[in-house]
Amino acid sequence: MKESIEFDILILGGYKMKTVIVGGVAAGMSVAAKLKRELPDEHVIVFEKTQEVSYGACGLPYYVSGENPDLNKMRIRTVEEFIKSGIDVRTLHEVVDVQADKKCITVKSGDKTFVESYDRLVIATGASAIVPPLEGVDLPGVFTLKTLEDGEAIKSYLPKVNKVVIVGGGYIGLEVVEAMKTQGKEVVLIERLPRLLTTFDTSMSDEVLATLKRHQVDVRLNESVQSIKKDKEGLVVTSDLEEYPTDMVIFAVGVRPNTKFVKDTGIHLLSNGAIITDVHMRTNLKDIYAAGDCSSVMHFLTNKPQFLPLGTNANKQGKTLAEIFAGNDRSYHTSLGSSMIKIIDREFAKTGLGEEEALEHGFDIKTVTITGRDHAGYYPNPTAVTIKLVVNAVDHVILGAQLFGEKNVALRLNPFVVAITQKMTAEEFGTLDFGYAPPFASTWDVMHIAANAIK
Repeated sequence: MKESIEFDILILGGYKMKTVIVGGVAAGMSVAAKLKRELPDEHVIVFEKTQEVSYGACGLPYYVSGENPDLNKMRIRTVEEFIKSGIDVRTLHEVVDVQADKKCITVKSGDKTFVESYDRLVIATGASAIVPPLEGVDLPGVFTLKTLEDGEAIKSYLPKVNKVVIVGGGYIGLEVVEAMKTQGKEVVLIERLPRLLTTFDTSMSDEVLATLKRHQVDVRLNESVQSIKKDKEGLVVTSDLEEYPTDMVIFAVGVRPNTKFVKDTGIHLLSNGAIITDVHMRTNLKDIYAAGDCSSVMHFLTNKPQFLPLGTNANKQGKTLAEIFAGNDRSYHTSLGSSMIKIIDREFAKTGLGEEEALEHGFDIKTVTITGRDHAGYYPNPTAVTIKLVVNAVDHVILGAQLFGEKNVALRLNPFVVAITQKMTAEEFGTLDFGYAPPFASTWDVMHIAANAIK
């Protein structure tokens, strides 16, 4: 184990700032890499609990499906590359305590424990897959999908699998459904809520359900898993309504911020344990910052801290925080929860507030839903694109957009992201000079049509 003083040096007779980062994946390594580029003399230490740093977990379902056969493609940079750039990266080092008053942390590595001081502390510990406290969750054949190790374990187990039960109908659960269908498996999807993909409005959830049923996925809503048991044939999943014989179970019921080690520090947390931060990633304690899936982001429209565990947020928070440390006037306040997902043969995308969210936050809104074509009707194979817009009822400023369709759908989300962050009205958006050619769009794009339907 490296001694904590190994990288301590004096620069021109002055004190060298020490930034300690806890967590070495998206947000943590974004801070470290950018900060070292901005301030080459900065002393940057990263403590990472696992052996892996800097990888793209969003690609895991496509590794499981076989569409990406090489796990290394998700490894962005190695530990050795970071160390070569001057960052003191220490894997298999777990931070177990923070003493904010003394500006130090307690680190455990193997059977050794030591204390490390800091000038600035960045908590970027991410989140872990939730495993419900049920009988049988530790049986062979029961998995979650959050880390590279999880992906390898599932992939190696698949040759002995015909039937899969997936628990959870959010983004990860639905991507795993697609992966298993790509692998030719029989799939049962169990969701305890009355609908799937609940970040979208109900009408969009209905389209998700229709897509799955069209591809012979056995979807069970309003149903809760009670236990998993092993029998001579394999596994049996018991819900509050039925039993499901299966070969594999994958839990995808959400994630929980990895913040237990700060619970007694006085750091303010959301109800799920996410660290509350402002637009500068500051916590309520001096010189302690947080970024990534362990923290909140400030939502652009509600101006409230919200838990949005997305890789896009984590990377932007990390880069922005490094620029702040370097003395630049930066903030991250444009988060809209923008997301997109492919579910077998349909694309779904959402940004900003859905109708139900907007009403919950007290907005006076108007909505419209239209269906048009992805390109000119006289060019071969046009397909339907459905768009739902949420706007302010008084001035028609766009607050949210949701889209679904067979193709050429997801990337149409991005113009709406720009429109919302620029506080454009539907009328302004409806006359924008989008590009046009028959293979790509109509003269009035389906996005125009949606905006102009607001009357």
